[in-house]
Amino acid sequence: MEPSHHLVSLAALTTGADLKAWILIVVGNLFGAFLAVRAFGHFLKKEWGEMVTLAVAAVFVGAIIWAPDSVKAVLTGVWGKVSGSA
Repeated sequence: MEPSHHLVSLAALTTGADLKAWILIVVGNLFGAFLAVRAFGHFLKKEWGEMVTLAVAAVFVGAIIWAPDSVKAVLTGVWGKVSGSA
């Protein structure tokens, strides 16, 4: 049996950027699975408000996990406009 490609690429991580990307992928997938279980539980209990709140929070947290550079750029731009430095 051949080793998994993901395990081989994990062993080949030599820079901090590669390790950061790998960790974000793993955390992102675990986060998605956790949200799916929670949303399904809210759906079964017919807790619509909690399900919608979970979905909105998932969008924000998911953006931070899967696109951290884009979120940083957006928040930096917003802060620049609020503080008057932009």
